[in-house]
Amino acid sequence: MVVAAMAIIAGVVVPQVTTVIDDAKNSAMLRDLRELSMAIERYRMDHNGGAPDQLQNGVLVQLTHVTDAEGNVGTGPQFVYGPYTREMPTNALNGLARVFRINAAPPATLTNRAGWIYHPASGQVWAGLYPEIVDAALVQAEGSL
Repeated sequence: MVVAAMAIIAGVVVPQVTTVIDDAKNSAMLRDLRELSMAIERYRMDHNGGAPDQLQNGVLVQLTHVTDAEGNVGTGPQFVYGPYTREMPTNALNGLARVFRINAAPPATLTNRAGWIYHPASGQVWAGLYPEIVDAALVQAEGSL
C-alpha cells in the first residue's frame, strides 16, 4: 500500500519537477541569447553598423575585448570601444558557450545544434536547441551533432 502510494506520488511529482527544470533552462537560454544579441547590437552601434566577425576558439573576441573604430582588437588609447560582454554565455540547454559561424541565414534547423549559432554577415545569433549537455569535442565546426 505504501509502495503504491509512493509510486503515485512519484508519478505526479517527477514530471512536474522535470517541467520546472526545462522551463528554467529555457528561460536561462533566452536571457543569455538576449544579452548576446544586445552585445552584438551595441558593437554595431559603435562600429558604423558592422557586426563582429572575428571568431577565435569559439569566442567573438570583438565582444570580449576592447576595439578601435575599425573593429581591431588591441590595447592603447585608440581602443576605446567595448568590451561588450565579459565572456560568451553558456547555452543552458546544452552546456556550450562556443559560438559557431554559419554562412547562410537562417539555419535550416537548430534542434541538432549546440552552443550559439552566428551569421556574421547579418549579425544574427541563434541558440542551438539540442536539449542535452554535450561534450564540445563531439560538436562539428558549425555546431551540429
